Amino acid sequence: MSYSKTRWQVLVPLLGLVIGGNALAREPAVQNLKEKAILDFRSCAKPQYPHDEMRARHQGTVTLLFQVGGDGKVGDAKVGKSSGFPALDEAARSALASCRFQPAIGPDGQPVASWAPVQYVWSLE
Repeated sequence: MSYSKTRWQVLVPLLGLVIGGNALAREPAVQNLKEKAILDFRSCAKPQYPHDEMRARHQGTVTLLFQVGGDGKVGDAKVGKSSGFPALDEAARSALASCRFQPAIGPDGQPVASWAPVQYVWSLE
């Protein structure tokens, strides 16, 4: 077995880890942030539990991804990992997309655009 073939066999799994690690965001990671964007829950209404989901006693955690501009406004919002219940996912996504964020801070100390993950837990207790 040649050195290059062995090296390639090692690099393929490593490449898979890199791609897999970013698959959730589906966007390039912003490097070298001094501070990540932070959701300001005081800036928007709490997501309302969809009536049918509450009646069915559905619960779960959804991971949402928000594209936050340097001004703290959400430019895009999507589901990164579903709670298992699309109605819960959409209720959280649409409500939290109207929130403001404290924007991420770049290495120069200035606000920068970034993707911010947010987990929202739907619980009946």
